[in-house]
Amino acid sequence: MKVRRACRGFTLIEITVVVLIIVIVLGIVGVNLEPDRNSAVREEAQRLAFLLHTAQQEAVLQGKVLAVALQAQGYSFVMLNDKNEFKPMPDDEIFRARSLPPNISISAIDIEGAAENEAPRLVILPTGELPAFIVTFSRDSAHWQVVGTETGEITARVAPAVKT
Repeated sequence: MKVRRACRGFTLIEITVVVLIIVIVLGIVGVNLEPDRNSAVREEAQRLAFLLHTAQQEAVLQGKVLAVALQAQGYSFVMLNDKNEFKPMPDDEIFRARSLPPNISISAIDIEGAAENEAPRLVILPTGELPAFIVTFSRDSAHWQVVGTETGEITARVAPAVKT
């Protein structure tokens, strides 16, 4: 009598399919874990755009002149007081001074009508109006801009490529 022996184990095809699935899953996880070099610059530009929009609304609600003082490594919100001096906004968590993360800087500031010899300050009137402006955030080859128009629209966008 022949005794038939049961086959045990996996076929080569089954093992190959399992290894292929594992490689695909690890590849997807690896891509998602690798930080996007543009994301930090994009987030900073979007944060400033959001804060400027919020400051517009705050200026209208309070009926006060607000401004944003811009430096290469950060920015701060200030308010015009009764003595016509810009002073930091007291105890305000939203409009607190902000430093940029390492390797990110404000590389260019263009504010319509701003004097060249003064520190850059973007003034927001009690009507919510502000001058046209472009603030460029940079990190290595990643550049994002916050753009404001005369109509009060504020957007964050990828900076256009510079032609050489």
